[in-house]
Amino acid sequence: METVLHTDVLVLGGGSAGMAAAIAASRKGLKVTLVERNAFLGGKATAAEVGTICGLYHFSKKEESEYVVNGFAREFADALQQRSATRPLHNAEGLHYLPYHIDAFKQLCVEWLHAHQVHIHFNAVLKTVETRDDKIMTASVIADGKPFTIFLKSLIDCSGDSVISGAAHLPVIKTDHYQAAAQVFTMQGVAEDNEARLGLIMMKALRAAIDDDVLPDFYDRVYVVQGSLRNNQVSLKVGLPLPVTYAPGNLQELKTVAESFVQNLAQFLVNRVAAFKQASIQHIAPEVGTRTGLRSVGRYVLTEEDVLQCRKFDDAVANGSWPIEEWVQHRRVSMSYFNEHDYYQVPAACLQSASIQNLFFAGRNISATEKAIASARVMGICLQTGYAAGCLAAAFANNQPQNEEVKQVQNGQL
Repeated sequence: METVLHTDVLVLGGGSAGMAAAIAASRKGLKVTLVERNAFLGGKATAAEVGTICGLYHFSKKEESEYVVNGFAREFADALQQRSATRPLHNAEGLHYLPYHIDAFKQLCVEWLHAHQVHIHFNAVLKTVETRDDKIMTASVIADGKPFTIFLKSLIDCSGDSVISGAAHLPVIKTDHYQAAAQVFTMQGVAEDNEARLGLIMMKALRAAIDDDVLPDFYDRVYVVQGSLRNNQVSLKVGLPLPVTYAPGNLQELKTVAESFVQNLAQFLVNRVAAFKQASIQHIAPEVGTRTGLRSVGRYVLTEEDVLQCRKFDDAVANGSWPIEEWVQHRRVSMSYFNEHDYYQVPAACLQSASIQNLFFAGRNISATEKAIASARVMGICLQTGYAAGCLAAAFANNQPQNEEVKQVQNGQL
């Protein structure tokens, strides 16, 4: 028998954006329901074990990491840093980021959502939505094998792949080839205590093997996850040579290729690199890290020019300080930077559907071009867009003016 539920705000996706959105709506005094496809929270932060939060700090070559965010994003980052016992790191280009522990991220999400009395349904898949008069009235979900119909006042898509727009047959922003996927895995028994040195040793060995035709050339897309080397363990991220298309079966093909790549790479490191001589695979992240996907069409589409020219908006709800970071199949990552110490902004119009009044979105599927989302997809920005979307959705559910809510978000987050 199908269960009928009623909620003020429904959030699809329990990653960084979805968690932030649910908490924001709850803080407005509304009943909030969150549905998550996995059996745990955190989205790509935990399922793909990203390992660092980018986009929290100013783009600056200063030694000290200075927040470019305020409000919830900063609140969560402070708590995660304390729980993980980590500190912000930076590279020579001026990019600052926060390493975190995967379990700490999961625990904080659960604790904070429970503290805000958010109703969570795990192992949930959206089946259909019902629209009427340019509004979504209900969502049909199967969670833990049980069908639910959820009546709602507003809805926030934080799925990362614009699942709501797909179910409602709304226009989406797509491309022929999305950013390259990556697989993270952890090796134990590593005999090196300097992360930078380990990365150089590893890449030197891989480059030599590629030049000698021992390994294919795509083995140069291997990276140490920053801040992950501790207790003789290190996490590595490998770029996958198979294109991301989201065609039927593509994600499973990516996973199959990733597992083979990881096994071959680990065996090479053990056999050919002294620091890995006694090492072994400790575990492989449960999901392949896909970086971009379908985006919903909002009242404004964020562009590459907005990012690189550090455009500011009257209806801004988030500050973006991360460059355009492009991962493709045929080469290592490329970065397009804007001026040091500057930042761009994400307008509220990127979080609001162009066609459905009560549909909002946040995280990786905000209204943005492929180039723009290559910056705006990072977690520091997802936390901000998530919280802003939660506030905007709550205002809609309460029949309050959106422009007034934007001002409140600006006072708290910018």
